[in-house]
Amino acid sequence: MFRTHTCGELRARSVGKQVTLCGWVGNRRDHGGLIFVDLRDRYGLTQVIFDPRLSAESHRVAEQIRPEWVIQVSGKVRDRGEGLHNPNLQTGDIEVEVRELKILNKAKTPPFELDKEIKNEDLRLEYRYIDLRRERMQRNLALRHKICLVMRDYFDKQNFLEVETPIMVKGTPEGSREYLVPSRLHPGKFYVLPQSPQQLKQLLMVGGTDRYFQIARCFRDEDQRGDRQPEFTQLDLEMSFVEQNDVMDTVEGMFYELTNQCVPEKNWKKYLKDGTFLRLTWRQVMERYGSDKPDLRFGMAFTDITDICKECGFGIFEKAEYVTALPVSKKLGELSRKDIDDLTDLARQHGAGGLAWMRVGEDSGPVAKNANKEFIDALLKKTKAASGDLIFFGAGEFIKAVEPLGAVRSSLGDKFGLKDNKEFSYLWVYDFPLFERKDDGSIQASHHPFTSPHLEDVKYLKSDPLKVRSYAYDVVLNGVELGGGSIRIHDPELQHTMFEVLGLTEEETQRRFGHILHAFQYGCPPHGGCAMGLDRVVMMFADEPNIREVIAFPKNQSAQDLMLGAPAAMPEKELKEQNIEIIKN
Repeated sequence: MFRTHTCGELRARSVGKQVTLCGWVGNRRDHGGLIFVDLRDRYGLTQVIFDPRLSAESHRVAEQIRPEWVIQVSGKVRDRGEGLHNPNLQTGDIEVEVRELKILNKAKTPPFELDKEIKNEDLRLEYRYIDLRRERMQRNLALRHKICLVMRDYFDKQNFLEVETPIMVKGTPEGSREYLVPSRLHPGKFYVLPQSPQQLKQLLMVGGTDRYFQIARCFRDEDQRGDRQPEFTQLDLEMSFVEQNDVMDTVEGMFYELTNQCVPEKNWKKYLKDGTFLRLTWRQVMERYGSDKPDLRFGMAFTDITDICKECGFGIFEKAEYVTALPVSKKLGELSRKDIDDLTDLARQHGAGGLAWMRVGEDSGPVAKNANKEFIDALLKKTKAASGDLIFFGAGEFIKAVEPLGAVRSSLGDKFGLKDNKEFSYLWVYDFPLFERKDDGSIQASHHPFTSPHLEDVKYLKSDPLKVRSYAYDVVLNGVELGGGSIRIHDPELQHTMFEVLGLTEEETQRRFGHILHAFQYGCPPHGGCAMGLDRVVMMFADEPNIREVIAFPKNQSAQDLMLGAPAAMPEKELKEQNIEIIKN
């Protein structure tokens, strides 16, 4: 074997042993004839020393080595000596005095220093194979591995079967654009890469699998963000003969295991209610926080003031369907007029016409200057705002009133340092609207067309679809949606009605979803499931700002693989074999 130990393995008990180590040259220091090298591998770092009195030949070769050369050293482990121990290093009590040195591979000077932060992300991604050697990346990959291990172990104990589903499937657009795969054997026809295994896992329930899970690869051709990639991984699960709480309880149990085993240092149990994650309806979180994925590590809840606005003297409030207030205590810190202007711009970016505000006790802000005294008195009583406090307002249709204010609340949480990274605040949000209105006035499924409506709301499906609630639920952590799921429609007639409400013709329904409707006619059990973005889970557990930091080989913000040079042009011969012709604009 090339080595007897790894670079993170030796301890004080190893003193006196003859060892062989292999790794990359890290920091190299010449000290008056002695050469010290930090030898590094995935497992850690060991200091090795080249002393010409012990081996003149090894010392001579050591004078040539440079950072990132791959070497093999053999020698004896010794104590570093009184006062020379490094308590910040697991191997900090020992070093290896080298008697033999072999250069396994030389290396060019890396394009960046591995022990420093690199701001140029594209450079890191171009040389990802070097970037992966950094301690941060090694730690993230190890954490990802452990999270997957805990997930698999948990679901195995819960009697789930891990079942792989196809990567090349039929195109059934469900929101995002799909990646197309041309068929060489069937000219003019295409497979697509799955956005998720949604229909396949439902068909597994028809097939009697009962409890399924998979760590599945998924693909979406959409614009990139910090928590998106064109190809990503999700934990996917489905269960038969279950109700909403059964699925939520199962997923919650997994997060207990993940948190305890992977990030035990996080303070999360303080946010439990009666021993479980807090559970709030979609309406409750929107009314209180203006977001369907609120961060509950800090308060700043909204106050519904619609009832006191009808004759308040401020025309915008009097005409609004819904008015809400966000009080901000002066104890949190001062907000300048520029800060307020910046928050106003933020509210506009999220659909508001502006941002009404007032400072209690001062004749400043449009509300204080226009509203009557009776309204101001009632407002202060409802919000419990004190002199010097700021109050921000949202007004209009319900969503347009609360969502912009939700963005303001989140921004204030950042500004005042209210989001403690040492804490995990889990939350379930449920009872989402089944439908939402698109910009063109038509409606679409809020989650996907297989989500079951509340049974008592089925009567509104055709007459007032926006009134229908769904058996859908999301799990949220610190303001980030980790994943979500729903109880599915298992009745073929109800599923057919759902497609009708979405405006699909009978021909479109059969072409896109005929296979699943057909399968439902052969005995479909009640079922439901959930899907978690694995990359997002690891990102949150690793305290990383985006999912690219927890994926070995991610695409950049433009969906490019800078390391491999993808996407790339294809030879004309291969295009012809695939029956593809490139049309140049």
